[in-house]
Amino acid sequence: MVGRERRRHSTLARVGDLVLTVLAVGGTACVVLVPLAFFFDISLILFKTGSMGPTIPAGSMAVVREIPASEVHVGDVVTVDRTPLPPITHRVVDIANGGGPTRLLTLRGDANETNDAAPHAVSHVRLVEWSVPRLGYAVRAVSNVYATSLITIGAAAIVTWAFWPRGGEPGIRRHRAWRRRRPDSAVPDEAGAAPEAGTRPSGTGAHGDSTVGRLLVVLAVLPGVAAAVLATPGQARADTTEEVIRSRYLTLVSIGDNDRMTNLAPDQPVPWQVGVSAHAKQPGEVTISLSALGPLTVRPDGLQVMVAVCAIRWVRGACPTGQGEQVLADGPATRLAAHPVTISSMRADQQRWVLVTASLLANSVASGSADLIVTATGFGDSASAGGTVGPLPRTGTNLWTPVLAGGGALFTGLLLMRAARRHRTTVGRP
Repeated sequence: MVGRERRRHSTLARVGDLVLTVLAVGGTACVVLVPLAFFFDISLILFKTGSMGPTIPAGSMAVVREIPASEVHVGDVVTVDRTPLPPITHRVVDIANGGGPTRLLTLRGDANETNDAAPHAVSHVRLVEWSVPRLGYAVRAVSNVYATSLITIGAAAIVTWAFWPRGGEPGIRRHRAWRRRRPDSAVPDEAGAAPEAGTRPSGTGAHGDSTVGRLLVVLAVLPGVAAAVLATPGQARADTTEEVIRSRYLTLVSIGDNDRMTNLAPDQPVPWQVGVSAHAKQPGEVTISLSALGPLTVRPDGLQVMVAVCAIRWVRGACPTGQGEQVLADGPATRLAAHPVTISSMRADQQRWVLVTASLLANSVASGSADLIVTATGFGDSASAGGTVGPLPRTGTNLWTPVLAGGGALFTGLLLMRAARRHRTTVGRP
């Protein structure tokens, strides 16, 4: 029976050592790679849209390296920053000198039919070195708070297991305790042979070596786990999305970043524009209105909205003609909730581009979502374009969950370890 128990414990120990070895290798790799990435300006980005498909489809993860714009060549895929807009990752189709280290880069997504609206003046870019399709979905899955909680609890479990007192069966522990009380006696060991004088029982040395080994593994694993959790890849939005809504006489073009709109961060305005045109043969007038629905529009400290109108499409928040008109000052969306507000009108041969800027106040605690709706009415016809906005999720599980879960698991493990040591001491007493 004792032999069978020993074999079982030996198998479990080998399995545990294998798991810890794998974790140690991964942890050590993270510890080594994270500083290298920091010093050599290497980072990871995730692609959420498909404007670079099929070369880099949506859901891909890419490795990017920051380089001077002077080292960029036509055909490179680069990520450029567009403050306050999100970064954009497209292929370079033309390069012009912007003076000094600045370069004017004309970009185009592989899946797009036209170049970006205007060249990007940059002095540094992030060059896409290589990418892995669909890996971004896996990275996003383990980056959420629930996966972080499991990683934290797992790390605490590794610490508890590593320092858990190891020993044989109670009979063997009593036998070793009796030998420690009788140091001068030569008592046969389990195999029937007497130990040599001055030698230490093999079990004690093995236990000490095992504890030191597990300590080294923990020191390798925990920094790696921390590095993997903290070094979350950035989100690379390849481009904003466009949606065309057509009715009998009216056409609306909705342009916006759905991800940013549904994850508003305080004091970070997000633009959304809607182009309105008519294709009626008879003369007439088109009226454009804006309305808002949803719980985020109920409180004055909730959603904030500003509206401006231009005769042509807005570029980087500016009207290219220089004649943009602000028709609704920045303020709470409650004024749009009661009834639609008319923001512009036009003739059948004209266009209007409505720029709606949504934002949250710096200390906003608003929750829920809202639907902003631009409606064009004319020639007995109407068409609407909607955009859903909402705050960056802060409800449900927060960062305290993994912290408390990991701390609780570690504390419980330490209590159990202390209880086990007391039990071992009690068993070893005469």
